[in-house]
Amino acid sequence: MVRALIFFLVYVAAGATLKSLWPTLPRGWRAWALLGGSAVSLGILALPLVLPTADLPLVARIFAVGWTLSAVIVLLAGLPVLLVRRWVEGRSRKAPEAAPLLEVPPATAPLAGAMSRRALLTHAGRAVPMLAVGTSTAGLAGGATGFKVKTVEVRLPNLPAAMDGFRIGQITDVHVGNFIDTQYLRDAVAAMNDAKVDLQVMTGDLIDDLEQLDGTMAALETCQAPHGMLAILGNHEHWRGLEDIVAAYEASRARGSPVRLLVDESHTLEHAGQRVRVVGVDYPISGRRGMRVKLERMLESAQKAFQGVSPDEVLLCLTHHPDFFDLAAERGARLTLAGHTHGGQVAFFGLPLFWFVFQYMLGRYRRGDHQLYVSGGTGHWLPFRLGVAPEVTVLTLRAV
Repeated sequence: MVRALIFFLVYVAAGATLKSLWPTLPRGWRAWALLGGSAVSLGILALPLVLPTADLPLVARIFAVGWTLSAVIVLLAGLPVLLVRRWVEGRSRKAPEAAPLLEVPPATAPLAGAMSRRALLTHAGRAVPMLAVGTSTAGLAGGATGFKVKTVEVRLPNLPAAMDGFRIGQITDVHVGNFIDTQYLRDAVAAMNDAKVDLQVMTGDLIDDLEQLDGTMAALETCQAPHGMLAILGNHEHWRGLEDIVAAYEASRARGSPVRLLVDESHTLEHAGQRVRVVGVDYPISGRRGMRVKLERMLESAQKAFQGVSPDEVLLCLTHHPDFFDLAAERGARLTLAGHTHGGQVAFFGLPLFWFVFQYMLGRYRRGDHQLYVSGGTGHWLPFRLGVAPEVTVLTLRAV
């Protein structure tokens, strides 16, 4: 219930902020609309905590997310306006009124209707609720439009001729659960099949709702790539039920499916006579529900997963957390594929808004002859995206 209490406090704080920014807004029917929307949203968010088996309609869950995001945006955008306005008002009250030495002629008086600083801040405050609603609506629309197939050409020096044109399809951070269903995942695998990729990979955070685990594995098993699909674990697999998810992968493999899970190990394949080794590492989670990445955990994974590597192999690496790239490059991985960041889910002009959160946030990075690609994610656990579309990535290797 702590989560419900936090949401309640956010709604109360947002309501108080709105009242300060625009005193006449939360009155009459508008006040009832704000109270009703907050109550409905809070009920939707709290119901699964009281009744875990409750199956709410998707539109209800999206409404609750949109309402909550609007409240958060009101706080983030409104509080600075309030602080500046009160600072300006405080300075005005403190400033002594000096008697004018000369009467100002009407011709030199300020123009009628000129906007004072206080009026400007008042209008800015009234724009905050429109900004909140507009931003949350645009973000929810971006999250609901589905994935795009993104093509990326990766030029690698001294790549063997047999590997020139080798195509990899990547999905990651699908998050089958409240907002992403198994049909969405099936469509993503179908997109890679249609692209005729040679190898499909799934780089972690596959599922959040274990009730959909069977359908999720069935969707992965529709892979038609000649070299099958290689998957790794993300932090959400550790959180949601690691044993059940690993068992589902093992059962799928026992049925003869093309899907194989790599946990600090590697898989070799041969393409046009060239030997390729794909390394897959576990998520370096710290504690049962920790988010902090431990370098020692990554080092342990690297030592296990890169055993038996041969100089004549083309070495690829799959990691959920992109920070593993440095260790992979040191061990000879020509290309590392990662996810986890969702590209920050918000970007303007191609630049992630939260670029400072991760060392490698979105897109391509290079370290000498070694490259990293960080996908923006195929799905999401929060259906809000602005400037970072969900993607199914098709990467083509090219020799240079």
